[in-house]
Amino acid sequence: MTASSLPAWLERLGGVAFVVLVAILPLVLPGRFWPHVLAITMIYAILALGQNVITGWCGLLTLGQAAFLGLGAYTSALLTMNFGVPWPLALLAAGVVAGTCGALLAIPCLRVRSDFLSLVTIAFNQMFFVIANNWMGLTRGPMGLPSVPPMSLFGFDMRSQQAQFWTILGVAALIYFGVSRLTSGPIGRAWSMIRDDEIAARAAGVQVTFYKVLAFGVGCFICGLAGSLYAHFLRLVSPDMFNLEESLLMMQMAILGGLASVPGSALGAALMVLIPEALRSSEPWLITLRPGIAGALLVALMIWRPNGLLGAAGPERGPLHAVRGLVRTASLKLAMARTR
Repeated sequence: MTASSLPAWLERLGGVAFVVLVAILPLVLPGRFWPHVLAITMIYAILALGQNVITGWCGLLTLGQAAFLGLGAYTSALLTMNFGVPWPLALLAAGVVAGTCGALLAIPCLRVRSDFLSLVTIAFNQMFFVIANNWMGLTRGPMGLPSVPPMSLFGFDMRSQQAQFWTILGVAALIYFGVSRLTSGPIGRAWSMIRDDEIAARAAGVQVTFYKVLAFGVGCFICGLAGSLYAHFLRLVSPDMFNLEESLLMMQMAILGGLASVPGSALGAALMVLIPEALRSSEPWLITLRPGIAGALLVALMIWRPNGLLGAAGPERGPLHAVRGLVRTASLKLAMARTR
């Protein structure tokens, strides 16, 4: 029996049990190091899920998600520091600002092919980094924004590590539940149709442009929420936290865990964060091998499991399908050219 054939109630029960298990970890893990690492892992799991919405379900290659992480972080930090906005409202505003910017960026970007789309998003990431690094009046440039207020709920500051951990876990669980419901419904099916065969999706009446913009908006909204958590958990916002390397890390997490897989996003984040930290704590020199190991692992996945560890497997989603799709598209264009 595969995971997809499990009853819905059993899948939900498993998800609740997993959240409860993670929630008790701060009570049993000694010290402060591993609870801190687990909190960072949950934030990256949210980021990987936002990346997966755009790339995994809708099939759009974007490599600029760190910019939307930064938009969320700066929005939330500035609203709480300069205007006294309560953190829950700042969290929502961070998601709305990042999601709106993502949707607006998608409108002109979708006029280019997928390979050029990645270049446009990389350029946007670099533009954001340059602006954040030089707008001294707003972002304080390279000095960043120190002493960001901690997360707060109902007037209580979440200053303790356990309170922060549980707050991040609660937000992550809500986001994962929402994305799971969204991708299992009509919107998720439309995204999957666009990813698998855009021409067939248009022929079936799917509003391709609308759903692509929606995917960008939802994915960037999720990254904005993660940015707010990131800023108030670390109590610092700096332009160096949102460079191109962060965008590549999010893509690696989404691919490694599994494209178009909700639990795969969490798995990819866990593998890319927990394993390097374990290596750092045991043999510090092993951390220098992380880029090479990650690259080799991704190359192996592209050959044997092109959709990741928990992504949908099978020849219909593998490299042969991609080749057949290219041949079919080229044949269709050639036939259309001959009729002109």
